[in-house]
Amino acid sequence: MKSSSLEVAEILESSSRAIATWTIDQQYRDDDTMEARYGSSGRRMWNQEVVTRLAYLTEAVALNYEQILIDNALWAKTAFTARELNLDDLYKNLDCMKSVLVEQLPKSISNVTTPIITKALECLLQNSTHLENPISHAGASSDFARMYLMHLLKRDQMEAERLITELTKNGLTFSQICEGVLVPAMAEIGYLWQIQEASIADEHYCTNATHRILEGLRGKTPRKELNGYLMVSASVCGDMHDLGIKIMSAIYEMQGWTVECLGSNTPTQEIVNSVAPQIYRGGANLLALSASTSLRIRAVQSVIACVRATDAGKNIPILVGGPPFQNRNDLWRLVGASAQSSSASASLETALALVAHSNHANRRAT
Repeated sequence: MKSSSLEVAEILESSSRAIATWTIDQQYRDDDTMEARYGSSGRRMWNQEVVTRLAYLTEAVALNYEQILIDNALWAKTAFTARELNLDDLYKNLDCMKSVLVEQLPKSISNVTTPIITKALECLLQNSTHLENPISHAGASSDFARMYLMHLLKRDQMEAERLITELTKNGLTFSQICEGVLVPAMAEIGYLWQIQEASIADEHYCTNATHRILEGLRGKTPRKELNGYLMVSASVCGDMHDLGIKIMSAIYEMQGWTVECLGSNTPTQEIVNSVAPQIYRGGANLLALSASTSLRIRAVQSVIACVRATDAGKNIPILVGGPPFQNRNDLWRLVGASAQSSSASASLETALALVAHSNHANRRAT
């Protein structure tokens, strides 16, 4: 039997378009300057804003994890600030959405949604600073990450590759380059796109160039002796981003793991099947799952539940990673994983310990 939170989430999901329309109608009625200030395309822009926010609210409700909506609201504040839009309009929009859910839907719905939206509003009002750009947290490699991204934004992949080659010659390891340069640079381009300082074309070019540079670097880097362990890795269904899981897979390969990386948007059943023994090999020793946004957390949870329901996957260690899991020390437990990965290199020791424990448990069971 479904829990009430899942029932509420389903109703929100199926009604999101109507809820968005009602929300914008109310906001425009309450503020007669909206039409003039946002022009003929204003309603469409605000409608999409609400539909997106409702998707995050739905995820927060389904998982009983209010931080999902709070993080989305803080990102919206960053975008509004960068675009020099009125933050009061953002606050009013959330308030209208909360009111519409009270007025238009059964009380059982608003009893769940009101506290979450109220908390998000409180955090917005209390948070005087918006989110910092990701590259500022890259530490000692931040200057290299900036240089790398600058070359790519100028559409100069050759110069970006030359920089990576120089860093390798100067002693930076494969992991240090991936996690200190490539990862923060790609997080930065996503941030720049969010605040409309980079185009979709910029983001696509930088990402595709980085995929090629990663593969070139991977081919030139010596690997340690095989350790006898197999990891299956994937981005979950609906998630079109796979650079993060490819970087993790490559780092594990360099450390002696055999890795089968299934890439982006992998259907749940395909992940389940891949964990099991195949004609050409035994079962996987480790499963690594990636989610690039909070809208994919339920997909991660679903994959884990399906894997755990099989004989091959009931005891397999499962690592989860990606932006939603970073700095959220409890989220991996919520989705049923064994641990979460803040970075690939940081998770290597954990992965080995989990596999050793799993092998010991399996031997005891037999």
